[in-house]
Amino acid sequence: MSMYTQQHHGISVTYQHQDKSYVGYLSLPNDAASPRPGVLICPEFWGITNYIKWRADRYADLGYAALVVDFYGDGYLATTAEDATEKSNMIKENLDQAIGIFKSAMDIFNRESTVDQNRVAAVGYCFGGAMALSMANAGFPLRAVMAFHSQVELPIMPSEKLTANVVVANGADDPFVKPETISTWKEQMNAIDASYEYISYEGVKHAYTNKGANEKGKKFDLPLDYDAQADAHSWQRVQDLLKEVF
Repeated sequence: MSMYTQQHHGISVTYQHQDKSYVGYLSLPNDAASPRPGVLICPEFWGITNYIKWRADRYADLGYAALVVDFYGDGYLATTAEDATEKSNMIKENLDQAIGIFKSAMDIFNRESTVDQNRVAAVGYCFGGAMALSMANAGFPLRAVMAFHSQVELPIMPSEKLTANVVVANGADDPFVKPETISTWKEQMNAIDASYEYISYEGVKHAYTNKGANEKGKKFDLPLDYDAQADAHSWQRVQDLLKEVF
């Protein structure tokens, strides 16, 4: 996407899982005073796009160490919606692998001298939101998770293992998020007395944080729609959440 091709200030970081190499994107604050709280970023189902690198740099600008998790291997970037769907479904259907990949990413992140491994959160966008929520539900020591335009019918549903404060921010008109799945998720979160908030933006559709969404939506015939107001509100909300938990 043209609007996200400006210079990134991060670097590629390679980690291994089951003899396969994964290439994440690490962005650190300019002033390297250590240790800093860390934010693990789970990307949209396309993989590590310019948008998600740009987003990682914005977390670094806030003073956090940020690592985009590569779930596909070799920093793979899907070029069609079919490809992205197939790749993301493979991860969702192979939970042991997903957990292993996330653990390897978190381990390498925690080894960075800049990262305070006792203060790590995760955020996720679309498919990545479902992955970030699932990893928190699997018991990873995350202080908080915020999911943007994410399904809540998750590969790993809430359980007593969840320790994170959770915020989900979705468009009320997102066709990928069915109302009954929201009720089910809230019931399960209430059952374990989890600390959470579900934000619903009236009239807002899928992929509202990504300025390149409409272009991609037209290209692949997907109901994607950027929304400046929801983008700004959710960006403020994640900043408040991170300040709260760190």
